[in-house]
Amino acid sequence: MFKYVVFDVDGTMVDTEEAVMYAYQSVIFQKHGRYFTEEELLKGYGVPTPKSLERYGFTDIESAMEDYYKYLVEGFKRCKAFDGINELIDTLKSMNLPLAVVTSRCGYEIKIDSCLQSFIDKFDAVICSDDTEKHKPDAQPLLKAMERLGASPEETIYIGDTLFDSQCAGNAGVKFALAIWGSNNADNIDAEYYLKTPSQLLDLLK
Repeated sequence: MFKYVVFDVDGTMVDTEEAVMYAYQSVIFQKHGRYFTEEELLKGYGVPTPKSLERYGFTDIESAMEDYYKYLVEGFKRCKAFDGINELIDTLKSMNLPLAVVTSRCGYEIKIDSCLQSFIDKFDAVICSDDTEKHKPDAQPLLKAMERLGASPEETIYIGDTLFDSQCAGNAGVKFALAIWGSNNADNIDAEYYLKTPSQLLDLLK
């Protein structure tokens, strides 16, 4: 049914929630003298890091990014892939299915993640925030990935964990599979497919 598979990173392949929150809350505390509530943090979700920091009240984004990355490197050391992800990717490669990544991370955030670096070379295309002018939920990142793969929307499936991932897929005319294992808001996200475990994706590809 699908000939091309595209993955989000955070909350989909790598469990980075604790690391990212640690980095954000650390720089937020430095600036505001307190930690943000979950509701306050929500306004910075799903967009590139500079935009998140701007929404959190930072004006000197370059300086804030330096501090953020310092904490993020510490946090990434404790991250790991979700159970079953490595096995899934190996199986997809054995099936000769072209694979891509579409993420709101920038290239540097991909580079410093030792967990992600252990398997990112198995992907045929990696689209990060540096690669497009517009970002999720706009279709542009996913369209860029399909361009690099030589894929058409009807042959492509995108796996992610957030509302922005779902909207990005919809805007690109691509079917969306929700990674329930990493989603914090599964009941409120539209998807064509709801996957409880990574291995369930294989049932859609048979």
